[in-house]
Amino acid sequence: MRALQIVFPLAAWLVVLAALVYATPAVGVVEFREVCVKAHALGLVGRGVYEVAFLARVGDGFIYLPYRVGAEEVSLSPLLINMTDAGRYVFNSHVLPPRFKNDTVICISIPLNTARPPPRAPRGGDLYQIGEAYVVVSPRQPYDPPPSPVIGPKPSSVPIKKVGVVEAAGPDAEPLAAASTAVRTISGGFKTRAASNTTVAAYGMTFTTTPIDLPNGTRYIWLAFTNVTQPGSYSLYYKIYDAENNAVYFEGTVTTSVDGRSPYYSVIPIPVYQKAYNRLLKLYLAVKNNNPTPRAVDLVIVGVFDTSRHMDNRWAAGMATRYQYGFPSYVVPYDKAYAAIPIHIPPGGVHGTERVRAKLGLSICSPNAPSAVTADVYIRPIWVGSITFTYSYRDAAGCAVYTTAEGTFTGFLPTPYLLLGTTDLAVGPLPAGSRITVYELYVEGYRRPEFNRPWSPYLYSSTWLDGTFVVNSVLRVEAYPLTTGASITGMVIRISLSPIVTPSGVIPLSSGEHVITYSIYAPIVRLSPPQYAVEGRQTTLSDHLLPIVKRLNAILSALGVIIDRTARDPRGKMAYKVVTFAGKVAEGALSSAKTTVSVSSSSVNINVGWEETKNVVTVWIDIFTEGRPEVQTDVYSFKSPYATIPSELPVSSTIRGLQPLSIDNYRTWYCLYQHDLLGEACREDAFR
Repeated sequence: MRALQIVFPLAAWLVVLAALVYATPAVGVVEFREVCVKAHALGLVGRGVYEVAFLARVGDGFIYLPYRVGAEEVSLSPLLINMTDAGRYVFNSHVLPPRFKNDTVICISIPLNTARPPPRAPRGGDLYQIGEAYVVVSPRQPYDPPPSPVIGPKPSSVPIKKVGVVEAAGPDAEPLAAASTAVRTISGGFKTRAASNTTVAAYGMTFTTTPIDLPNGTRYIWLAFTNVTQPGSYSLYYKIYDAENNAVYFEGTVTTSVDGRSPYYSVIPIPVYQKAYNRLLKLYLAVKNNNPTPRAVDLVIVGVFDTSRHMDNRWAAGMATRYQYGFPSYVVPYDKAYAAIPIHIPPGGVHGTERVRAKLGLSICSPNAPSAVTADVYIRPIWVGSITFTYSYRDAAGCAVYTTAEGTFTGFLPTPYLLLGTTDLAVGPLPAGSRITVYELYVEGYRRPEFNRPWSPYLYSSTWLDGTFVVNSVLRVEAYPLTTGASITGMVIRISLSPIVTPSGVIPLSSGEHVITYSIYAPIVRLSPPQYAVEGRQTTLSDHLLPIVKRLNAILSALGVIIDRTARDPRGKMAYKVVTFAGKVAEGALSSAKTTVSVSSSSVNINVGWEETKNVVTVWIDIFTEGRPEVQTDVYSFKSPYATIPSELPVSSTIRGLQPLSIDNYRTWYCLYQHDLLGEACREDAFR
């Protein structure tokens, strides 16, 4: 971790300090304390974990209360095809339960001072008194942050009683449900340099020296700490103000705690739509460390914004095949384990239209196979739905065969945890003896590579195609447009082939050919030779032996002519043939020790060497086309050595060239930071 060093005017520094430490109630000062209660105490048993929100009245208005839900431990088994030692890679993790159970513990961050709300308010629900605080249990609105999981919570010793009902009434009552269906929006997470894995001194603070630009069409902003933040107490000061007239729309200070038992910690959602919608805004942040020792701080900004269509593309992650028998069956090694594949969800998905698709076959080789099996589907840790397998017949081997189960699940909202990393698409729990056949198991959505203003034609170096294919390895494909004025003149395709990494170890790639096929719907003028890198490549014994063996084989080949002409003993000729055959075998084995790459106008071939099965292979291809106002590109197949059946999960995008007028000279999701300068590389010194 790096210590933060900032040169900042003393007067401005004192203003921030005053806001964090001595802020008046007019600014909006909230100090949270977490109270943990059981679900039955709030009448929530049987309700969906994502169906509720908790609100409190502070001052004259309501604020949303972040909450965490006791996580359930699950065993995850990576979906490994044709591997006999899959059981060694099983690992334990945690997920949010689909519904509240009687003893599910809910930990709610409650302000120290709350007022009893009036009988009628813009948002309604059941009113509870938890200790001395008043909390409204309300239906969740589309832009309310979802809960985060917490490991091992214990109920607090506080009295709880229901004291009334708040009716949703008035001109502003529950406005978001209708608004969210009328406007197409995107959500994405990014960071600020000032609070990204930054060490903050004891009782010190860190703050943005250059505010973050928010586009017009910003609807909501969430602020959340990740679990990189060390346990302790922190105060977060935020201000959203008008870029044109400096009018302050939202300003406040929130004090909260991090305990190291959750993947992320929601701090505060800011409903920009209420006051500043469709304005050009700036976001200013400061974090104070309230602890007597230095602490690492890591903050995520998650936004919901109106989208435009000129840079949209479809992204996908998972595995799918059109082959009628599916991929080779996978044996779940333990009872009640979850079959899981790693997926990458890129920032910038379209809110409300993401889709999870599952089509799976199941057989159970057990005399006690149940008549039906219901399995939950997770984008870990979030539950998205369930599918049911129904008994059909027993096959010749005595295994119970079930009808193919399939389901499509939509409408989930990405969280900070999912937006900034790789997660799993998991199905389970499954009984002992289960064999899973995958036809389709993937997640997809639409993506806008940047969240600049809706009319901004800023295309330079923005990712506009993103796909992750999984078959015993993770293949990620990204494409970047090359533009000249309003014309698309080519693209850069970046391919990364990685082994699956689990807490139980690295699952090695299979050596041999991995073939990626693609189509570019424009005449290709030139295809440059590929550049590629193998992470951790080292000079090994095979590198020294290969030239020697090649020279020996050349000598043996020359000797062969002499031996054929002069040797009379058949045994001598046979011995020579054995030696030359062994030499060729040795040369072939040594030649295949290192990974090689070849490309054509429609495919990329990554031949993984047997020495490099635990390495990441990254390939860059420059493709130049005739200038077009728009170009469509498809990546539609990934064939690997693990199975003869390719993963057929197409990713497609059409990009249109636009004149560079009113360009926003920054990128955000591409770098995961707002980035000021042009150029293909994300330079840390240009991060805001």
